[in-house]
Amino acid sequence: MSSVYKVAGPALLVLTGSALLEAALTSGCYGTSGVDVGTDGSPADGNGPTGTTSATTTGTTTGTTTTTTGTTTSTTTGTSTGTEAGATTGVEAGTTTGAEAGPTTGNDAGQTTGVEGGTTTGTGANINSGAGPWGTPVAGGGPTPSGTTVTGTVTVNRSTIQGAVGTGFAGFSFEKTHITNSSLTGTNAPLIALYKLIGPTVLRLGANDVDRCTWDPTAQPGAGGPPYTFNIGTAMVDELAAFLTASGARIIYGVNYHSDNVPNTAAEATYAQTKLGSSAYGFEIGNEIDKYGAWSALQAQWESFATAILAGAPAASLIGPAATGGSSSSLTVPFAEAESAKFADKLVLLTQHYYTGSAGTSGATVATLQIPKSDIASITTTVSGAAVKYNIPDGYRFGECNTFSGHGQMGVSDTLISGLWGLDLMFLNAEHGSSGVNFHGGETGMDGTKPFYYEPIMENNGVVQTVMPVYYGMLLFYLAGQGQVLGTTVVSSDADFTAHSLDYKTDGSTSVVLDNKSAATGVQVTVNAGMAVTSASAIYLQGAPANSLTAASVTLAGAEVSATGVWKRNPPYAQTISGNTVSVYVPPASAALVRIQ
Repeated sequence: MSSVYKVAGPALLVLTGSALLEAALTSGCYGTSGVDVGTDGSPADGNGPTGTTSATTTGTTTGTTTTTTGTTTSTTTGTSTGTEAGATTGVEAGTTTGAEAGPTTGNDAGQTTGVEGGTTTGTGANINSGAGPWGTPVAGGGPTPSGTTVTGTVTVNRSTIQGAVGTGFAGFSFEKTHITNSSLTGTNAPLIALYKLIGPTVLRLGANDVDRCTWDPTAQPGAGGPPYTFNIGTAMVDELAAFLTASGARIIYGVNYHSDNVPNTAAEATYAQTKLGSSAYGFEIGNEIDKYGAWSALQAQWESFATAILAGAPAASLIGPAATGGSSSSLTVPFAEAESAKFADKLVLLTQHYYTGSAGTSGATVATLQIPKSDIASITTTVSGAAVKYNIPDGYRFGECNTFSGHGQMGVSDTLISGLWGLDLMFLNAEHGSSGVNFHGGETGMDGTKPFYYEPIMENNGVVQTVMPVYYGMLLFYLAGQGQVLGTTVVSSDADFTAHSLDYKTDGSTSVVLDNKSAATGVQVTVNAGMAVTSASAIYLQGAPANSLTAASVTLAGAEVSATGVWKRNPPYAQTISGNTVSVYVPPASAALVRIQ
């Protein structure tokens, strides 16, 4: 595989908040051109287009591990209140079984997953449900500096709130045909486990294949491999319902627009809403409909579908317009204005697509992914503004996105750089009021015959094969937790180094993500947390071989995530602290998640 590396020059780079470089734009599934899901199932838990989220959870967790496979039982009691802020209190107790059990205790105790699980007990388990297990920090500091190292400073601006991260921020997008191959089922334990590891999450089913699919209630799921049918039947929706229940995910369910068969599409939506119930987030009508013409020529047809869907399924919600990246102003804005006026709060979410370039072009390189493009800021600002102006309840979401349209670039989209790039993309969305992103994927034979190189989870014939680099970026983002995104200033001569921070208002801890997309230079970072620091620890996202942005093998906290959803992570490394600062070394081609208290 070929690689293009960008070596930092001597100039001093200052990035404040989400200041970005290098404007360019290509969007769409083939370049043709806020979900905030509460733990109580409600669609808005404090992460509207400009809102902030705060939550308080107190409780204790106890568990015992004794066999390789097992069950978990838990009791949760509590309350959740508020549209823009809420509080949750509860007690959770559970039993996990697994072989080679051993004891583990710690202040940030959480669940332990895997064959070599242990008994985990402790008070002060992280109070934000999105933060996940952390563990007791160990000495050692982390990776040892070697080679070229530059210094950098990261300042957390605690008085500047740029957005919020809520439940289900990091999500998945699939071609509609993925419902036909017996993958999204209640018995697909590996895929369910991978969803749960970063969940509860949001799944979007649509993309190019949605406008090739029609409703045929008698259609049956296929055996797993291509060719895939374009007929969607009740049996497939039933399987999907079981998958969503098992994984805890909610779905943006795409239906056909292009065929202009309103009765057929409405019949599918009616059955899907009835079967999926609270797992149905809303219906997305068509995919990138701006490819068919201007909004003024599309509006009447879209509204005929929406009206019919709501007539057959009054409990349904509407989501759209699934616009290409280049159509945020020409489609998403006028769509939001017209349909919020016509359907009021039934239009719950705006969806926008984003790709940073097109596969198979000269721009489909590592260098393109090293510095976030300024088009992210311009698109998110436009769409967020529309969500606020027209009072869209859950704001906006990048309902389909990834590195390079056309299924990604082999040797780039399927390597470490894609996970590091994805981290920036998620935080930049959060900093501009987004309620989430959905990374696209699929199997060969869906949306044409070209393999998917950028998918977060690689599947073949409906069976999980491996976890891809983009998924590791999603997992690190999930572990950073839920809360307010803070202004973050970076000063470094490494032009490929970025940083983001997130504040847990309820316990005073802060997550800082240090993202080094240089393959040649490590960064010795001094983080000014803007508060007195009592402890700090870090985990690392890295590839093998080390210092390679095109590494295909990736670990987080020193461990891979298996194809069955098992992550036997190592504990975090304690970092050196002094006053308000933390000293952290970030090797070339890596990212660090630092938790500061």
